[in-house]
Amino acid sequence: MRKWLPLFVQSLVSVALLVWIFWEEDFRMRTWQVLTAGHLGWLTAGLLVAGVGNFLGAVRWGIFLRMLRIPLTPWEVFRLSFVGLFFNNLLIGAVGGDAIKVIWLVAKGHQRTAALLSVIMDRMSGFGALILCSLVFMLWRLDWLMQSPVVGGLMKAVFLYLFAAAGLMAFSFIMSARGLTHRLPAGFPGRKLIIEFTEAYFRFVSSWRQTLLASLLSVVMLLAYFLTFYCSARAFGLEVPMGEFFAFMPAVDIISALPISLGGLGIREQLFATVLGELWKAPAAQAVSISLGGASLGLLWGLFGLALLPGYHQAAAREIRA
Repeated sequence: MRKWLPLFVQSLVSVALLVWIFWEEDFRMRTWQVLTAGHLGWLTAGLLVAGVGNFLGAVRWGIFLRMLRIPLTPWEVFRLSFVGLFFNNLLIGAVGGDAIKVIWLVAKGHQRTAALLSVIMDRMSGFGALILCSLVFMLWRLDWLMQSPVVGGLMKAVFLYLFAAAGLMAFSFIMSARGLTHRLPAGFPGRKLIIEFTEAYFRFVSSWRQTLLASLLSVVMLLAYFLTFYCSARAFGLEVPMGEFFAFMPAVDIISALPISLGGLGIREQLFATVLGELWKAPAAQAVSISLGGASLGLLWGLFGLALLPGYHQAAAREIRA
């Protein structure tokens, strides 16, 4: 029951928000009109950009696999990455794409600790890029973002989150460098996560060239993610400067990634409606269409994972039962 309760709550939040957003028939009709009038060229560009971002994600994970001496061919890395993407984006369940990748690596005979560490390092690299890019883009256009009290409140909350996350990472790094992580009290908040980070930090420092390359890829991947939604905005008729669009995207990404809904569904659409309405007076139907379009462009690449799934399901099933 405790295992499925978070999923039930997330599903309830997403469904409730979507029902609330699309409650009025007139709004549903206007949203459908915007979606069906989307510019095919911009949508195609967004789809390609999303594909580049996902491909670079496979390359980045491959860097950490080699760093941990997990011998996979480039094809296996690509295949597992997109299978994980499928589970992350297109299935409702308690087992995410990262867990699936770990399960399959273990089923193929690799050490569980190394497999788990590879996805932890992959996530840490991406989160570090998110902190850096968020601060750069938001501070760059902060005066403009703060002109709206509503958007300004969101920015303050996001800044607080970013500084807290950066502080936790800095604290865990210092504790790891001094070898003090295992001395933390049993009830210390985040103790297990900090201990798991210890080995990751050691690998990051000892293989700094690979870490630098992975970090650069993480920045490009995040820019590709923002650009995907920008292409969706242009496809559905919102012509805004790219720099201003990128300035608010970190807030949307961070808030919608919080584990309170299914993949940010519902949360992200409401954020787009609020922010685009406040900053550019965009109609809610247009803003919601931009959110749905950008998310769908990324989700479509998960279908490659579905096509690549056969051949792994039996090994995964055995490991899950174990």
